[in-house]
Amino acid sequence: TWYQMEQMLISGIDLTPVITHRFSIDEYQKGFEVMESGQCGKVILSWD
Repeated sequence: TWYQMEQMLISGIDLTPVITHRFSIDEYQKGFEVMESGQCGKVILSWD
């Protein structure tokens, strides 16, 4: 649940191993294609 995840985040759990792809917001379409393929973990879209 969200409450369990919140507690894990507060405890300092490192989520970086779960992140498999990072895309800029300009590449959002490619990011969605990767997500839809199922060949990924967590996909991050960055507005930086």
